[in-house]
Amino acid sequence: MIPRIRTIALGVLLLIPCAVRAEADIPVPCRMKNRPPGRCGWCALETLARHQHIESLFGLTDNHDCRCSPGDLEEALTEHGVGYRIQYPGTQDTAILDEAVHDGHGAAVGFRELQPGAGAHIVTLIDIGPDSVRVIDSNDQDGRTRIMDRDRFLYWWDGFALVLKSEAAPGAAEVPPSAAAQYGTGKTRPVTSPKPTR
Repeated sequence: MIPRIRTIALGVLLLIPCAVRAEADIPVPCRMKNRPPGRCGWCALETLARHQHIESLFGLTDNHDCRCSPGDLEEALTEHGVGYRIQYPGTQDTAILDEAVHDGHGAAVGFRELQPGAGAHIVTLIDIGPDSVRVIDSNDQDGRTRIMDRDRFLYWWDGFALVLKSEAAPGAAEVPPSAAAQYGTGKTRPVTSPKPTR
Protein backbone atom coordinates (compact mmCIF):
# COMPACT_ATOMS: atom_id res chain seq x y z
CA MET A 1 0.00 0.00 0.00
CA ILE A 2 2.72 2.50 0.96
CA PRO A 3 4.78 1.90 -2.24
CA ARG A 4 1.64 2.52 -4.30
CA ILE A 5 0.96 5.84 -2.50
CA ARG A 6 4.59 6.87 -3.02
CA THR A 7 4.33 6.02 -6.72
CA ILE A 8 1.14 8.06 -7.10
CA ALA A 9 2.64 10.99 -5.15
CA LEU A 10 5.80 10.91 -7.26
CA GLY A 11 3.73 10.79 -10.45
CA VAL A 12 1.68 13.81 -9.38
CA LEU A 13 4.83 15.77 -8.49
CA LEU A 14 6.36 15.02 -11.87
CA LEU A 15 3.23 16.01 -13.79
CA ILE A 16 2.55 19.31 -12.00
CA PRO A 17 5.41 21.25 -13.67
CA CYS A 18 4.13 20.11 -17.09
CA ALA A 19 0.62 21.27 -16.29
CA VAL A 20 1.72 24.63 -14.91
CA ARG A 21 4.05 25.56 -17.79
CA ALA A 22 2.24 27.53 -20.46
CA GLU A 23 2.96 28.18 -24.10
CA ALA A 24 1.38 30.21 -26.85
CA ASP A 25 0.33 27.36 -29.14
CA ILE A 26 0.15 29.19 -32.48
CA PRO A 27 -1.14 26.96 -35.29
CA VAL A 28 0.90 26.81 -38.52
CA PRO A 29 -1.85 28.51 -40.63
CA CYS A 30 -1.53 31.61 -38.38
CA ARG A 31 2.23 31.92 -39.01
CA MET A 32 3.03 34.62 -41.55
CA LYS A 33 5.98 34.21 -43.92
CA ASN A 34 8.49 36.99 -44.53
CA ARG A 35 8.79 38.69 -47.91
CA PRO A 36 11.09 41.41 -49.29
CA PRO A 37 12.22 43.91 -48.27
CA GLY A 38 12.16 42.32 -44.79
CA ARG A 39 8.69 42.48 -43.25
CA CYS A 40 9.60 40.40 -40.19
CA GLY A 41 8.02 42.84 -37.72
CA TRP A 42 4.75 42.97 -39.65
CA CYS A 43 4.78 39.17 -39.93
CA ALA A 44 5.32 38.70 -36.18
CA LEU A 45 2.54 41.16 -35.38
CA GLU A 46 0.07 39.57 -37.80
CA THR A 47 1.00 36.09 -36.52
CA LEU A 48 0.04 37.18 -33.00
CA ALA A 49 -3.14 38.84 -34.31
CA ARG A 50 -4.23 35.71 -36.17
CA HIS A 51 -3.54 33.57 -33.10
CA GLN A 52 -5.69 35.90 -30.98
CA HIS A 53 -8.38 36.33 -33.70
CA ILE A 54 -7.87 40.10 -34.00
CA GLU A 55 -9.30 40.38 -37.51
CA SER A 56 -8.62 44.11 -37.88
CA LEU A 57 -4.91 43.24 -38.22
CA PHE A 58 -5.34 40.49 -40.84
CA GLY A 59 -3.53 41.60 -44.02
CA LEU A 60 -1.06 43.80 -42.11
CA THR A 61 1.91 42.07 -43.76
CA ASP A 62 0.47 42.51 -47.27
CA ASN A 63 -0.35 46.17 -46.62
CA HIS A 64 3.15 47.10 -45.40
CA ASP A 65 5.81 46.33 -47.99
CA CYS A 66 8.55 47.83 -45.84
CA ARG A 67 10.69 47.26 -42.80
CA CYS A 68 9.46 48.58 -39.47
CA SER A 69 10.40 50.06 -36.12
CA PRO A 70 8.64 49.58 -32.79
CA GLY A 71 7.01 52.97 -33.40
CA ASP A 72 5.64 51.80 -36.77
CA LEU A 73 4.08 48.75 -35.13
CA GLU A 74 2.57 50.92 -32.38
CA GLU A 75 1.10 53.31 -34.96
CA ALA A 76 -0.58 50.41 -36.76
CA LEU A 77 -2.03 49.08 -33.51
CA THR A 78 -3.36 52.51 -32.54
CA GLU A 79 -4.84 53.00 -36.01
CA HIS A 80 -6.71 49.70 -35.66
CA GLY A 81 -7.71 50.31 -32.02
CA VAL A 82 -5.81 47.27 -30.72
CA GLY A 83 -4.43 47.30 -27.17
CA TYR A 84 -0.86 46.22 -26.49
CA ARG A 85 1.98 46.19 -24.02
CA ILE A 86 5.49 47.13 -25.17
CA GLN A 87 9.03 47.05 -23.90
CA TYR A 88 11.52 49.03 -25.98
CA PRO A 89 14.96 47.83 -27.10
CA GLY A 90 17.62 48.27 -24.45
CA THR A 91 15.58 46.90 -21.52
CA GLN A 92 16.15 43.20 -20.88
CA ASP A 93 13.45 42.46 -18.32
CA THR A 94 11.92 39.06 -19.16
CA ALA A 95 8.77 39.67 -17.05
CA ILE A 96 6.86 40.83 -20.15
CA LEU A 97 7.84 37.61 -21.94
CA ASP A 98 6.89 35.40 -19.00
CA GLU A 99 3.47 37.07 -18.77
CA ALA A 100 2.86 36.85 -22.53
CA VAL A 101 3.58 33.12 -22.54
CA HIS A 102 1.64 32.49 -19.33
CA ASP A 103 -1.42 34.22 -20.86
CA GLY A 104 -1.04 32.19 -24.09
CA HIS A 105 -0.52 35.33 -26.20
CA GLY A 106 3.10 35.09 -27.29
CA ALA A 107 5.18 38.18 -28.10
CA ALA A 108 6.98 39.83 -30.99
CA VAL A 109 10.63 40.14 -29.90
CA GLY A 110 13.63 41.86 -31.46
CA PHE A 111 17.06 40.39 -32.14
CA ARG A 112 20.21 42.47 -32.45
CA GLU A 113 22.07 42.78 -35.75
CA LEU A 114 24.47 39.97 -36.60
CA GLN A 115 26.93 42.66 -37.69
CA PRO A 116 26.71 46.47 -37.84
CA GLY A 117 24.51 47.63 -40.72
CA ALA A 118 23.04 44.18 -41.36
CA GLY A 119 19.72 45.06 -39.79
CA ALA A 120 17.95 43.66 -36.77
CA HIS A 121 15.23 40.99 -36.88
CA ILE A 122 11.87 40.32 -35.19
CA VAL A 123 10.54 36.84 -34.37
CA THR A 124 7.49 35.52 -32.51
CA LEU A 125 8.22 34.11 -29.05
CA ILE A 126 5.86 31.31 -27.99
CA ASP A 127 7.62 29.84 -24.94
CA ILE A 128 10.33 30.82 -22.48
CA GLY A 129 11.57 28.36 -19.91
CA PRO A 130 14.50 28.09 -17.53
CA ASP A 131 16.72 26.39 -20.13
CA SER A 132 15.18 27.01 -23.54
CA VAL A 133 13.09 29.40 -25.60
CA ARG A 134 10.80 28.58 -28.53
CA VAL A 135 10.31 31.03 -31.38
CA ILE A 136 8.68 31.22 -34.79
CA ASP A 137 10.91 32.88 -37.38
CA SER A 138 9.04 34.34 -40.36
CA ASN A 139 12.14 33.63 -42.49
CA ASP A 140 11.42 29.90 -42.11
CA GLN A 141 9.05 29.26 -45.01
CA ASP A 142 7.88 25.99 -43.42
CA GLY A 143 6.66 27.86 -40.33
CA ARG A 144 8.51 25.54 -37.94
CA THR A 145 9.08 26.25 -34.27
CA ARG A 146 12.74 26.76 -33.42
CA ILE A 147 14.17 25.93 -30.01
CA MET A 148 17.02 28.06 -28.67
CA ASP A 149 19.12 27.80 -25.56
CA ARG A 150 17.86 30.49 -23.14
CA ASP A 151 21.33 32.01 -22.73
CA ARG A 152 21.72 32.24 -26.52
CA PHE A 153 18.29 33.89 -26.80
CA LEU A 154 19.14 36.43 -24.09
CA TYR A 155 22.44 37.20 -25.84
CA TRP A 156 20.70 38.07 -29.14
CA TRP A 157 17.50 39.59 -27.72
CA ASP A 158 17.68 43.40 -27.87
CA GLY A 159 14.98 43.83 -25.20
CA PHE A 160 12.14 44.71 -27.59
CA ALA A 161 8.88 42.91 -26.83
CA LEU A 162 5.34 43.64 -28.00
CA VAL A 163 2.30 41.77 -26.67
CA LEU A 164 -1.22 42.21 -28.03
CA LYS A 165 -3.98 42.79 -25.49
CA SER A 166 -7.73 42.80 -25.82
CA GLU A 167 -8.23 46.26 -24.30
CA ALA A 168 -8.49 49.43 -26.38
CA ALA A 169 -5.28 51.10 -27.55
CA PRO A 170 -3.71 53.86 -25.45
CA GLY A 171 -3.40 57.53 -26.53
CA ALA A 172 -0.42 59.22 -28.23
CA ALA A 173 2.93 60.15 -26.63
CA GLU A 174 6.61 60.82 -27.15
CA VAL A 175 8.82 57.92 -28.13
CA PRO A 176 12.18 57.08 -26.56
CA PRO A 177 15.07 56.92 -29.09
CA SER A 178 15.11 53.11 -28.86
CA ALA A 179 11.59 53.03 -30.35
CA ALA A 180 12.94 54.45 -33.60
CA ALA A 181 15.28 51.50 -34.29
CA GLN A 182 14.55 50.20 -37.78
CA TYR A 183 14.35 46.40 -37.91
CA GLY A 184 16.02 45.03 -40.99
CA THR A 185 18.19 48.09 -41.78
CA GLY A 186 20.19 48.95 -38.67
CA LYS A 187 19.14 52.60 -39.15
CA THR A 188 16.98 54.87 -37.04
CA ARG A 189 14.40 57.47 -37.97
CA PRO A 190 12.01 59.71 -36.05
CA VAL A 191 8.61 58.18 -35.31
CA THR A 192 5.53 58.93 -33.28
CA SER A 193 3.77 56.39 -31.11
CA PRO A 194 0.99 56.03 -28.58
CA LYS A 195 1.36 56.99 -24.94
CA PRO A 196 -0.04 54.70 -22.28
CA THR A 197 -3.00 56.23 -20.45
CA ARG A 198 -3.43 55.89 -16.72
